[in-house]
Amino acid sequence: MNNKSRNSSLLLCCLLATGLISGCSGQVKKQEASNYNSELGVRYLQKGRLQLANDKLTKALEQDPKSAQTNHYYALLQQRLGNNKLASKHFLKAIAIDPKNSDIHNNYGSYLCKNKQPHAAVRQFLIAVKDPLYRTPAYAYTNAGICLRKSNNHAKAEKYFRLALKKHSAFPSALFEMAKLYKDKGNYSKAQAFMLRYETVGKSTPEALELCVDINSKMRNEAKAGSCKSALLRLFPSSSEAEKINRLL
Repeated sequence: MNNKSRNSSLLLCCLLATGLISGCSGQVKKQEASNYNSELGVRYLQKGRLQLANDKLTKALEQDPKSAQTNHYYALLQQRLGNNKLASKHFLKAIAIDPKNSDIHNNYGSYLCKNKQPHAAVRQFLIAVKDPLYRTPAYAYTNAGICLRKSNNHAKAEKYFRLALKKHSAFPSALFEMAKLYKDKGNYSKAQAFMLRYETVGKSTPEALELCVDINSKMRNEAKAGSCKSALLRLFPSSSEAEKINRLL
C-alpha cells in the first residue's frame, strides 16, 4: 500500500471512530437527561404534583423508552391517575427490561392487589423476596398478607405477616396487621400484645389509635382506651375515625 492509500485509509478510520464516539456520547447524554427527568418526575409524584410528574416522566420516556426505572415510575403515575391499562402496560415493560428488580415486582403486586387479582399479586410479591439482595423483604411479605386478608384468606395472610416479622421483628406494618387480625378473631389479649409492640416502633395514625381504643375497650382497660381516644380526637379531629368515636360518645 502506498503512502497516499495508507493516509486515505487512516483518515477514513479516524472519521468512522469519531462518528461512533459522537453517537455513543449522544446516547449517553440522552440517558442522563432521561434519568434526570425521571427522578424529577417521581419526586413530583411523591408530592402529589401529578401534572408536573406526567410532563417529566413523558419526557424521560421519549429520551429513553428502554429505561426500566422510567417505565416503572410512569406505571406508578398512571396507577395514581386511574389509567389501569396504561399502568399495567408500563409495569410489564419495566419487568421485561429488568426482570430481577424486586421493587418493580413489589409495586406491580400492589397494583394487582388493588385491582382484585390477589393470586397474581402474591406471585409478584414472592418474586420480589426471592432476591437475596432485596433490602426490604418485610414489605413484600406484609403486602402479600394484606392482599390475602382482603380476599378473606386469613390463615395464609397470617403466615405472610409472620414471615415479615421473621425478617424484621419490629416491622410496624406487620405488627399492626397482626393486631388487627387477632382483634377480628376475638383474641384480644394477643391483639393487645401486638398493638403494644407496634406502639414502640409505629406512628400514631388515626387507624392505629382507633384500633387501640377498640382492643383496650374489649380488654376493659379503660385508662388505655381513654388515652388513645383522647389522642385520636386531639391529633386527628377531622378524621373519619375521630368522627366515628364522636358519634359513640
